[in-house]
Amino acid sequence: MLRLKVKEVAEAAGIPDAAELSRRTGVSYDTAYRLWRGEVGGATRGERSIGVMTLYRVAQALRVKVSDLLEEDRRALQTALA
Repeated sequence: MLRLKVKEVAEAAGIPDAAELSRRTGVSYDTAYRLWRGEVGGATRGERSIGVMTLYRVAQALRVKVSDLLEEDRRALQTALA
């Protein structure tokens, strides 16, 4: 399982909130807010998943690699496999 860590990376870059993330990256506020909260996809709630190109745009704006925005969530993986 993967966890988004956009908030941590953005805050380290001096971006204080989702609104500023939206402004700097050009993604909608709703998307920026979902990224800020670490939500990868919301298919169960009828929402669209975050696309790879969106993550790429955010990474470019933050001057990091896409992989820097992701973290393996071992606890969630262990729970899913149990």
